[in-house]
Order: sequence, then structure tokens, then C-alpha cells
Amino acid sequence: MTVRTDAVSSPFLEPVVSVVEQVLDVDDVRATDEFVALGGNSVLALRLLGRIHQELGVRVPSKAVFTAASVADLVRHVEAAAADSEQSAPARPKSRPPAGATTGRASLGQEWALLSSLRDPGAPALQFHVAYHVRGPLEPTLLRKSLQSVIDRHSALRTRFSVADDAARQHVDPTATAELSVEDVSGHPPEHRARHATHLLRAYVRQPFDRSRAPLTRALLVRCAENEHLVAFAFDHLIADGWSLDLFTRDLSTAYARSRGDATASLTAAADYAGWAQTQRAGFDAGRLDEVAAYWRDQLGPDPEDFALRLPGYRSNDGLHGPAALDLDVAGEVATALAESSRAMRVSPYCTGMAALKALIADLTGRRRVTLLSSCANRLDAEYQQTIGWFANGVFPTTTVDLTASFRDLVAAVQDTVLGATAHGDLPAMHVRRRIWPTLPAGFRKEPGVYFMQNEMWGNALRLAGAEVALLPLEEDADSPGLHLWLLQDDAKLRLHVLHYESEYSREYVGEFAETFLRALHALTTDPDARVGDVVRQARR
Repeated sequence: MTVRTDAVSSPFLEPVVSVVEQVLDVDDVRATDEFVALGGNSVLALRLLGRIHQELGVRVPSKAVFTAASVADLVRHVEAAAADSEQSAPARPKSRPPAGATTGRASLGQEWALLSSLRDPGAPALQFHVAYHVRGPLEPTLLRKSLQSVIDRHSALRTRFSVADDAARQHVDPTATAELSVEDVSGHPPEHRARHATHLLRAYVRQPFDRSRAPLTRALLVRCAENEHLVAFAFDHLIADGWSLDLFTRDLSTAYARSRGDATASLTAAADYAGWAQTQRAGFDAGRLDEVAAYWRDQLGPDPEDFALRLPGYRSNDGLHGPAALDLDVAGEVATALAESSRAMRVSPYCTGMAALKALIADLTGRRRVTLLSSCANRLDAEYQQTIGWFANGVFPTTTVDLTASFRDLVAAVQDTVLGATAHGDLPAMHVRRRIWPTLPAGFRKEPGVYFMQNEMWGNALRLAGAEVALLPLEEDADSPGLHLWLLQDDAKLRLHVLHYESEYSREYVGEFAETFLRALHALTTDPDARVGDVVRQARR
């Protein structure tokens, strides 16, 4: 590594530059470079802060990554945090649930989701799951014991909810018994076992949770043969998000290793999510709500009708039925072009993919200003980065798309959009919309939109000592109207995952749209200096 200091002198410069290069997978980082301009996003920022804390022993405020004008400026934040750490009293221990149950107001997101589900019981369930194919020896008793250890460690997994006077409260119980159900299909003919086991898992993860009882997570283990199992873990979204899934699987792996005699393995030192919820409310009561709402009001405009996004193949939103999913393996040349183009433009593949999708939508609909739905990790407080809970919020990156400009220019505009959305992504999406459009009805979003996200596969950290573990795709349902697209990095492969309802879009239309998007993405990233409109129209033919 060659460090270009650009006249900055600090003992922290070289290690910080090294961490930035590793997290962003880039070379030759300069002290004058900006993290976001190098391809950073909210998820990568949290990984960066974790690595800085791990390697330098310094906790840097998360917002410093986004407010720093350069890597050199980030180094100054590291220096300041290190100085504060040396002068401060010994760090207070992480907040832990006391011996008895604790009760407090639910977080803003939890309260909105819980009240909305009561008003609209027919809406899609807010829950998610992850499933695995396990080959090799697996001990159900130890797996149940390990799951119990993780539940004991993380207070969110022992949380239940109640509603009174139009307010939701969360109750952290001192104990909650892990649920691991076991089924055995080994007696079925070998050619039918996998299908029957998968059917059991799909039915299991779709069962609704009773939110008045903890834990709001459960697991099903299906024995297919002596050394072959399928296992699924289901979660109510009120107590966990995608980031939490990685924490959960990492701690489950550790607990399983400990149960098999590995005394060196240790679980995550997690803070209390209920404490974060109270801090969140205090911040918004102090004026943060007005700041966030003002930003999104400027981005989204005064008319809520402009928020809805219907593609040309849209049918109707007269009730959601016919959940459907599409999975496409992205061709190697498309994945390579996306990665190399993003690296050359010093942006994240997330920004590049979003720019290509906005270009296609602008050409299809004639809209100049395109709003997509997306997600923000919302873990800017370093104390809670190892905490299981529902932190993630929806955001609405909105960009003016000039089809006569180059794709490079559009990507730069989208990057600015993403940075602004990340900085103002600490308020749940429905709270934002109701704040800027007070006439909207309470409850879940009814208008169709297009959701986009690009990230690594959540939950791929599970390791069960002595066995081979692989993620098992299980069909899932969209949790809201519209078209939902994910570009998912699964080890060396890139996949496009799409969820929708057939009452809104036919399978044929979604398949054609997805293929067109991948063609446009390939063409735009291959020649980022070409006019956007010309490239997209060619991809549509």
C-alpha cells in the first residue's frame, strides 16, 4: 500500500487509510478523498467504524463519516476520539436488561407498524426469515441450547408488545424460551424429501406471531437424512432487521461452538434496544423531527400523488393478492461491468445500480424527477451497532434524471441523493410522509412504488461447527405494494431478486422489466460517457 498523505501528518493516517481501502475494496486512497465519493454508503460506513474500533481501539461518532470532508478530516475525528478516550473516565458498561422485566415506549417504527397492523389486519405481515441447508452432523439439542443463549443475550429477542390509548409499549422479559420445532421427513421417498421439507419450511415461516408473547422469533429444523437437515429462522420485523440477522447468525455460530466445547468463543457485547428507543424519541422531541421532515418535504414536494410510481404494466391496487417472486442470476459480464465501472467512478454499486434503474424508469414513464424507495441501516450510534433490533428505516432517494446527460453525470447526481437520504434516514418512512402530507390516512402505504436495494446476502455468517452450511432460498412475499428489486451479492455471484403481487404486475411484465433493467445496467456501465436516453432506448428494444 502506498499512502498519499497530501501534507497530512498523523500516526492514525496510515491505519485509517488502510481500513478505508479494505472496507471499500479500493487502492491508492488519498488523504483528500471523500468516503462517499470512494463508493461508501451507510452499511459500509458502519463496517468502517467497526474496523476502526477493532484495530485502533477508538470509537468514532458515526456521523463523522458522512460529515468529514475527506479521509484526512476523518483522521482528525479519530484523533479527537482517541484524545477524549484517554481523558475520560472508564467507559460505562453496556446497558443490560435488569433482572426483572422492563417496560418502555416502543420505538417510532415499532409503534407505527404495530398500530398500522391493528388498523389494517389484512395487510402483508411484517416479518422475515432465513433458511439453510446443513450437511454433516447436527445436534438439535445443542442448536436449541445455542438459540436460547442468543435470546438470553439480546433483549430485543425477549421483547413483547402491548397497545393502550393509541400508544405501543415494549416489555423486555427477563427470560423467554427458545422455540425450535423439529420435523422428520427421512421416511419419505428420497426423490420427495426436499420438496416436502421445503413445503414445511414455507408454511412455518408464514405463520403470524403473537406480539403479546416473547420471543418473536422461532426456528424449524427438518431432518432429511442422518447428516442432512434444513433449518429456518423466522423473525417479527418489530424486533429485528437485516443487519440484526448477521448479528444473530454470528452469535448463534459462537454459541453452538461454545456448546461443543470451544471456550474461546464469545458472544456479542450488545446494548439494550429499548434504551435506544427512548433516546430516539428524546431526539425527535427536541427538534430532529422538524429537521428531517423539512428535508424530505423539499425532496418530495407538496403533492402526495406524485409519490406513487406506476410502471406502464401496472394493473390495479384493488387489494394485494397473488404474491410472486423472480430470481435471476446476473451474467458474469454484467456483474463485472457494474463492479469495475463503480470502482472507476468511485461510487458504490448501489449508487450505480440505482442510477441505471432511475434512467430506465424515466424513459418508460416520461418522469424527469424519479423517486425510488430504499432502506437506510440507521445505526449511526456506535454503541448500538452490535444490538439486535429494528433500526432500519425506509428512505426516498429522489433525483432529477436528464436523459440527454451522460450516465457518469447521472451517477454523480444519484450519489448526492443517496448521501442526503442517508443523513436524513433516522425517521421511519410513514412518520415522514404523515408529517409532510398530514392528509394521508393512517396505516400502511397503499400507493405502488419501486423499491431498490443492493447489498450482500444477509445471514450468510452462520457456521455450525462440524457441518457444511449453505443459504437456502425460500420464496417470500413483498411487505408492501409495488415492485421490489434487490441486487444481492452471494459470495462471487450477483443475483437480481424481485418481489411483487400479480394483482399489480403480471409475472410476464416483471420478467421483461427485470431483463431490460439488466441489459440497461450492462450497457450503461460499459459506456458511462454515452447519453443515458440513447443507451436505455437501445436496451429496451
